[in-house]
Amino acid sequence: MEIYTGRNASRRGGLKICHGLYLSAEPSPHQLAEILTRRWPDSALDGYSAAAKHLDRPLNFPLQLIRANRLPESTFFKSRRAQPKGVFPYDEVNVCNPLQALEIMTEDHAVDFLEHLLPGKHARERLKLWELDFKRFPQHTRRVLERAILGTDSVPERQLTRALELHFEVRNNAMIGPYRWDILLDKHRIAIEVDGYAYHSGETRQRFELDRQKLNDAAHRGWIPLHYTATTIKHHCDKVVDQVVAIAHGKKSYLRPPWDWHLLWSHEREGTYSRRPPERSA
Repeated sequence: MEIYTGRNASRRGGLKICHGLYLSAEPSPHQLAEILTRRWPDSALDGYSAAAKHLDRPLNFPLQLIRANRLPESTFFKSRRAQPKGVFPYDEVNVCNPLQALEIMTEDHAVDFLEHLLPGKHARERLKLWELDFKRFPQHTRRVLERAILGTDSVPERQLTRALELHFEVRNNAMIGPYRWDILLDKHRIAIEVDGYAYHSGETRQRFELDRQKLNDAAHRGWIPLHYTATTIKHHCDKVVDQVVAIAHGKKSYLRPPWDWHLLWSHEREGTYSRRPPERSA
């Protein structure tokens, strides 16, 4: 692809990107991002464009850029004037600090972006590194950081965490002894694991053994270990929260067995099968 720049660029023909920049063919969003990085190396992708790069997703037009000096008007990109923070090249394209990018995203989208960008046990360490580029945060960023559930590995974990935060102080992806747990309620010594059927249906014998020892270890250290499936959280999160609250406060309002309320037993409750699980043979 030919690139025409300078005062006489328009005389060369081709597709106008902005004043002084023409191309011999229409670029993809990533191709244009590379060209703009070379053209203005003090600029960086911003907003949704930066988020897409950080999450390794395709870019879309119009690109969003950030630069201390003004950029020309274009239908292919939009820009704001600010000094890019924490810029690093990603696939030959400059990308700004994720915490700066979210400043121009809607709050809900910014929360979703951070939660997908910061899963796992090292989430807080990565966040602290990004925070070093800032003396203070705009109110929008502070709200996003307050709402985002970081360090979780799945949507059900985030869903349950949000629901429990209405009642408890919650920690995610935290250690008890040598084992890592999805959710801890320290004040009440409750440890929660969120289990996906697909993950556990293919687990190895070692993983199977490890999970049982993990549960025993937590109980030995004075914790109450609880396990909930992703399906239960997705469809019956209110019942999960009610049970955890009851356990935390020593209430005897016991949860009825799943064949009375769970989605997986809906056909049985309609009368197709027996409501109770089959008896085990001796």
